[in-house]
Amino acid sequence: MKNLLFACFILGSTNVIRAQEQEPVWSLADRQNLINGLVTSQSAVLKEVEHLNEEQMYFKPDSSQWSVAEVIEHIGVYEELLYWDLMNNQYTEERRDLVNAVKGIDSVMVSYATDPNKGQSPFVAQPMGRFKNKEELMCFFNRFRNEVISLVQTTKTDFRLHFIFRPPDWGVWHIRDLHQYTLLWIAHTERHLNQVKRIKSNPRFPN
Repeated sequence: MKNLLFACFILGSTNVIRAQEQEPVWSLADRQNLINGLVTSQSAVLKEVEHLNEEQMYFKPDSSQWSVAEVIEHIGVYEELLYWDLMNNQYTEERRDLVNAVKGIDSVMVSYATDPNKGQSPFVAQPMGRFKNKEELMCFFNRFRNEVISLVQTTKTDFRLHFIFRPPDWGVWHIRDLHQYTLLWIAHTERHLNQVKRIKSNPRFPN
């Protein structure tokens, strides 16, 4: 009888552990939070440039600063990069062992939107004047933002169990789950949206 009870205890414990291992970490609220952020920031970008003509789109405050068109191109390039990062890394191995290591850094990703430290765009994301006009440019941005939104809406992958890795000396940016990684690029869009507003407020901005 004792052996039977012990066997039942072991079996029960094993089932509990297996259930915990299968339990999703990425909640429905998490998913909706990303969708809301992606849609809202996309709409904000479109609204900000909706009535700008070609002269206004390509106006540069000075030779060292980007135009609105260059800012949007930069955002669009990162949308494409984000899409491929999410698409590819959703098929990596689940890493439940890393979940606790990145807890609490969602706010760091979100705060990037208003981080006063000016960064340097990597070569791959620098604007190159790839598009002939505003219509082509906005089509590029929307194409990949829409794909990212669709992926987040439909994926069966737990975004809290798959990770993006960067060099160890990147500190808090070293390891992030896919949810946090997407939060960062929502913040990235908002950060550059503020840049667009600053360009438009320049006294020499064309009427």
